[in-house]
Amino acid sequence: MRNASMTLALLATIACGNLTPTPAPAPVLGRWLFTFHIMGGLFRTPVELVADSVGLLKANALGLPLVRFNAASASGDQLQLEGTSRYGAVHVNGRLVRDSFDGRWRIKILRGAVTAKRLAVGPSSVGQRVAIFDALRDSLARRYYDSTFGGLSWDSLTTAYRPQAAAARSDGEWLASVRQMLGELHSSHLDLSAISVADALPTRGGGANTNESKIIEWRSIDSRVGYLRIAQFDEGAAALARLDSAFAALRGYTGLVVDLRGNPGGTLSVAMRLGDYLLSQPTPVGTFTTRRNSATPAQYSGYSVDEFLRLLRDKGAVTLVAGGHAAQPYQGRIAVLIDGGSGSTTEAFVAVLQELHLATLVGQRTAGGMLSSAELQLDGGWVLRFPEADFRTPAGQRIEGRGVSPDIVASRHWYRDGQLRAAVSIVTSDPR
Repeated sequence: MRNASMTLALLATIACGNLTPTPAPAPVLGRWLFTFHIMGGLFRTPVELVADSVGLLKANALGLPLVRFNAASASGDQLQLEGTSRYGAVHVNGRLVRDSFDGRWRIKILRGAVTAKRLAVGPSSVGQRVAIFDALRDSLARRYYDSTFGGLSWDSLTTAYRPQAAAARSDGEWLASVRQMLGELHSSHLDLSAISVADALPTRGGGANTNESKIIEWRSIDSRVGYLRIAQFDEGAAALARLDSAFAALRGYTGLVVDLRGNPGGTLSVAMRLGDYLLSQPTPVGTFTTRRNSATPAQYSGYSVDEFLRLLRDKGAVTLVAGGHAAQPYQGRIAVLIDGGSGSTTEAFVAVLQELHLATLVGQRTAGGMLSSAELQLDGGWVLRFPEADFRTPAGQRIEGRGVSPDIVASRHWYRDGQLRAAVSIVTSDPR
């Protein structure tokens, strides 16, 4: 668990625990920023500690919906939170010292440090929550990628949920209602939280804290087969240089296994450069369309997500073109490993490889969440993440809600990686 995708996997199912709540002491109440240290990565979430209707302490996570706390206990200078996960019970406990918290989290034999700082921001008023709800409603009415909202009436849906937003007794209760409403759209890349993705996952996305040597790794499996692992598709010059180094080392192998399992996606840079190494000629690799849906999409073949987004918002539709830019494209046989943790950009990439018969996909069906998203800052520090463009492959295949099926279904266990073994067999077998 050395990267952001593993951080996501570890926290994805944490939910309400069985801790008996205690009376809410006034010194602990308020909004805190918790930082979980997850085996080389960080995950941050604002947590609201409030007194419920009968005066008991309650914890509401206001960050990305990867962690939820609904029970808390405080005694003296000790604070505890508990929950559950696919890995077993989750325990958080530590010591409060004025406006800071220092403790440990534990899931079975896994454990790590967790710290927190009290935030200056206070709870939103009823009027503020209603105003933010209205701003969210109006913003999505204008910018959501699907003007039909999947056949639902957006006006009717927001009208039905607005009284719940007005009646919420805390920010956490209000957020739960908003998320329930957004969930009725059954869309990926759609959420409201009190923190941006970049701040929640500060070691993700090609920033100064990202260790590219852990994001992109390669090695030799044997004298014929090379192995390339990409944990996420990063942005920026450092990531591109790392990928160039990988192919400089791997080009002599007759078979290549590209491991994209657990890769949650990312941005354009590495995905487009990877396409350049696998495609010898410029080739359309898919089209993004906003609700403006231009009949004649613009074309983009660069490596900057900012340039791509400017073009997309200006033209309404953009076709990506990859290939023909690498001095020495890879010429050997390719197998790509995928699973249910492969999402977003990763899904688009492997769908195109499959469609163009450039690689054999091995593993399990991907996540089924492929839309281009944006973040919008709302009042009170709230951040709306929403999909602004749909994606289709060159043959018109849509991945959102469906995922990409492997060519070869294979399983992976802690004691044996059957997926990797199958991939190696494919790239070393007689192609005739």
